[in-house]
Amino acid sequence: MLDTAIGLLDAEGVEALTMRRLASELGVSAMAPYRHVGSKDELLMVLVDRLAARLVYPPRPRDPKGAMLVLWSTIYDSLAEHSWVPEVLARRRMMAPSVLGAIEEIHVALRAAGLSIDATVRAYRLMWNLTLGSLLVRAGASAEGPSQRRQLRGAPDPERYPTLAAAAAAWTQADDRETYRDDLEALIDALLADGGREISRA
Repeated sequence: MLDTAIGLLDAEGVEALTMRRLASELGVSAMAPYRHVGSKDELLMVLVDRLAARLVYPPRPRDPKGAMLVLWSTIYDSLAEHSWVPEVLARRRMMAPSVLGAIEEIHVALRAAGLSIDATVRAYRLMWNLTLGSLLVRAGASAEGPSQRRQLRGAPDPERYPTLAAAAAAWTQADDRETYRDDLEALIDALLADGGREISRA
């Protein structure tokens, strides 16, 4: 049942998955899936947790920054394999229990870098928002049809928007490549530098 649900989600997206549609794909009665899960949201949570449980994290460097880069990159690459997962996490505010170990490691790395508990929570939220936002943008970029955003940023009126016009070429280059890891590294550098300032003020 779970493999069938994942296949349907990968092929047609979240809206296509209903308990009735899943039962039809399985060739069982409409009520049969409810013997295993109570609702579509519960099914989605089981699926997200199943994918998270399959994650294999490479060995981490000893330094906090290197460890976080490995952890976040592994999470990002895994979520990017299924474009529906970021949407589910964003819209339904779900979290996979199987990823708690990685979240703990990220918190430990931030604390080892000198951040307070409050700063650690803020840093984690910023890194998660970057990761989820990047995945949602990536999923949108893979959709069919022209990108209005790209059209507007690519050729703005130079008299009305001179700075945007000057940045048009840079925007086009950025849109044509994967920038998540560079963005993540820049964010981590800023967060750890901020943590250093926090220590000096204490």
